[in-house]
Amino acid sequence: MFDNKDISLAPDARTADLSAAGPLAPEVPLERLEAQICELAGHLSAATCKFLVLLGDFDARRGWASWEMPSCAAWLSWKCQMSSGTAREHVRVARALRDLPAIRAEFAAGRFSYAKVRALTRIATPDNEQGLADIATPMTANQLERFDPQRTHSAFSLKVRLAQIRATPYSRFGAGASE
Repeated sequence: MFDNKDISLAPDARTADLSAAGPLAPEVPLERLEAQICELAGHLSAATCKFLVLLGDFDARRGWASWEMPSCAAWLSWKCQMSSGTAREHVRVARALRDLPAIRAEFAAGRFSYAKVRALTRIATPDNEQGLADIATPMTANQLERFDPQRTHSAFSLKVRLAQIRATPYSRFGAGASE
């Protein structure tokens, strides 16, 4: 399906037979399930970063052209079974990450999700990425999506915008938040 016939994905004790019907080990405390979910989310983020770094290199070297495809996104859609829009967005993020080492490092370490990185790469430049990475750490991807690129030219304006976002009623950090 994904040309990965040689990859062994042998389950370990924590992920053994997740396809079985019924609830998974109801005796496991919810706190432990939460910890496992969060740990796995970090691993997924790190793996997605690796995938996008490889994709960025593949795109820069025009690996897709040998398949007579019109673009890297078209190749990705075909070879990795993604929708066209998802493939285009992956290629856009992969290209952006090549010039954003601070954001890439947080993503590779599993500290930033793909959703957060996707939002950051819409507004980050080599000049402002470190400030964005610093400020983005406690924020949700939804908060980052609401950032106005016109207001992100300095670290001071980023801090002002973060304070505004935190003050909104739907903010996880704002007063009276329902989340």
